[in-house]
Amino acid sequence: MEVVRVFLVALISILQFLGIALLVLQSWIMGLILIVASYVTLGVIMFLLIKDRLREKKEDEENDYREY
Repeated sequence: MEVVRVFLVALISILQFLGIALLVLQSWIMGLILIVASYVTLGVIMFLLIKDRLREKKEDEENDYREY
C-alpha cells in the first residue's frame, strides 16, 4: 500500500508541473485539466489515508487489553 501512495504523490507532482507548464504555454484547457486531475489524485490519497487510519483504530479497539 505504501508503494501506491508514493506513486500517487509522484503522479501529483508530475501533473502539477505539466499543468502549470501548459498554462504558461497558452494551452489553458489541457493545463486546467491536469491541475484538476492532480487535486483528484490528492483526494484519492486522502481517502486512502483515512481508510487506513480507521482500520488501524478498529484493530486497536479489538486488541484492547487494558482491563487485564
